[in-house]
Amino acid sequence: MITYAADREPTCLDPHNSGDMPQTYVARQYLDSLVSETAGGRVVPWLATGWTISPDGLTYDFTLKQGVKFTDGVPFDAAAVVANFHQILDPATQSSTDLLYLDSYFDQAIALSNHAVRIRLKRPYSPLLTALSQAFFGMESPRAMARGLAANCESPVGTGPFKVVQWNHERDVQLVRNDGYDSAPANARHAGPAYLDGITWKFLKDNTSRYGALGSGEADLIFNVPPEDEELARADQSITLQSFVHSGSPFSLDLNTRSPIFSDIRVRRAFVHAADAKEAVQSAYAGVFPYEGNILSSGTPDYDRHWHETLPYDPVAANRLLDQAGWTHRDAEGYRTKAGRELSVRLPYNADSAETPPADLTILQDVQAMEKRVGIRVVLDARDEASMNAVKGDPRAYDLLGNYWNSPTPEVMYIRFSKATLDVGNGENTPFTWDKGLDDTLLRASATTDPATQKRLYQAAQGILAAKAWSMPMYPIQTRLAVSKRLKDVWIEVSEGEPVLSDAYLSAGG
Repeated sequence: MITYAADREPTCLDPHNSGDMPQTYVARQYLDSLVSETAGGRVVPWLATGWTISPDGLTYDFTLKQGVKFTDGVPFDAAAVVANFHQILDPATQSSTDLLYLDSYFDQAIALSNHAVRIRLKRPYSPLLTALSQAFFGMESPRAMARGLAANCESPVGTGPFKVVQWNHERDVQLVRNDGYDSAPANARHAGPAYLDGITWKFLKDNTSRYGALGSGEADLIFNVPPEDEELARADQSITLQSFVHSGSPFSLDLNTRSPIFSDIRVRRAFVHAADAKEAVQSAYAGVFPYEGNILSSGTPDYDRHWHETLPYDPVAANRLLDQAGWTHRDAEGYRTKAGRELSVRLPYNADSAETPPADLTILQDVQAMEKRVGIRVVLDARDEASMNAVKGDPRAYDLLGNYWNSPTPEVMYIRFSKATLDVGNGENTPFTWDKGLDDTLLRASATTDPATQKRLYQAAQGILAAKAWSMPMYPIQTRLAVSKRLKDVWIEVSEGEPVLSDAYLSAGG
């Protein structure tokens, strides 16, 4: 038995519901997916032992591994896969993540036999296999899903190497080994049951407490060493550090184009020019997190460094653009005004330190100070979780909002900024806008399997987004683990950066 100390607690253990990172990190331990992604970006078998794709890209036929059972005894078969896709795409499941990956493309899932299932698409979607490798698409027991969302949130049932015993809210999730496990992915380090008896998945949102738990032996591995302790951790011979830069969209401040202020592209560009984002990130994160000025993180396939910093820190340009936009007067505090109105923007953020860690709050405060130099007032508005959920879907509630999207494919640009996402109305298109040229470019990219064509189109999409100034990218999301040296063979999978503990073992004397 080991203890893993996480920084955040999921709101629901079922990653089909909602879909955020605290869910997927723990779900990777008890759910298996149809396929897995390797460190080199290849998709390899998992619960699906093989697949064929029709020439038109609209039909995927999967052959399923036989003899697999969910930990409640229900057989894993084609009917179970069909039931999972039904739940994922049912609006009542409130699957904001899974729905955005599939809703624009998915037609139906059909059981061809007990161990063969067909997925039909409405239009070609070349990132499908990569998307399905994520724990968000982990296969769950149909019997467990039938209990309803509330019960399934408490104790989802998978075929994975561990199973959920109990969720002690605000404290931990207790996981025990699935002794019958025999469905490891092709890129696992061993087949068969996990070596560990179980895992205590503990919630320690305070950075200092979490790092201290590792030193005291209370935890065997932890998520995210505090930036201020990075140098000390590197010198500590009793632990090893692992890090992974997520593919997808970096942490950014999205600019709401329905805001009376940011509807003007000149003001959006001025805002980005006025913030020395690179300095803010380097200062707040002590160099541990790099600055990223592209709408894609550098770990994303087809990332184009040319778009890394298209609107660099330039207060002269910012002032010129604000003058052109008519914000030419100043009030007694030095903030710009137009027609008697102050140039003021609202930036709500989650007051929970696990959701907005101290370094992120420092970044927001630094941006606030930088914008004041050119006459823009940034109002930082601390909110609780419930209030933030309401804010995200309301274009009247904010001018700026922090956001990121971890994703193994550059198709994340379509998820974040398309008309399809805007029409879903779940608040994930936080700039509240879209562009036909961008949508068409990304749809053409997802419709082709030619790598050269995909690269050209995805890089063109990055250029379109850079010109729109809908977002001010800041830094790439990372998984950073500190692991006791007595715990061996912990590794980080690449689709979403989750720690994988099914291959881990305690060394002699541990």
